[in-house]
Amino acid sequence: MEQSTVKALGFGASLFLILALIMIAVNVFSPATEAAKSATTDFSATTTELKDQKYLIFDNTTISGSQVVNAIRKFQAEAEAGNIGIHVVTGRGSDNWYYNTVSSNGNSITTAGKPENINISTKTEYINPSGMFKANIVRDSNSVIRAIEFIQN
Repeated sequence: MEQSTVKALGFGASLFLILALIMIAVNVFSPATEAAKSATTDFSATTTELKDQKYLIFDNTTISGSQVVNAIRKFQAEAEAGNIGIHVVTGRGSDNWYYNTVSSNGNSITTAGKPENINISTKTEYINPSGMFKANIVRDSNSVIRAIEFIQN
């Protein structure tokens, strides 16, 4: 009988220790889970910001015509995929959308022509490499960048 009592007390003590260890683990790892969720959210926000950074250099800035031509070339693949449109207004009165036309609120995108005459100085679409352009970005209602606008000063 003494052996049964000792076994019962040992089993009870073991069960108590196991429950105590489980409670300690839960108390230690619960804050760590919240910290991990917070870090994941911060990482996602940073990733989105870095993804948009290549466009943000054109937000409310003045750039040269050669930079406009470089931007048209740089974003060609994304534009042909239907992700972005490029709007250029030159000093000669040319008002063209390249690759995609984007509505003023950014919510509507339709396919547009390619920039074929931007390097031919006799055409109205010609982008003067030394000309100065005001650059802006256009976002849709979901704050996604849909277009870059370049308007010659």
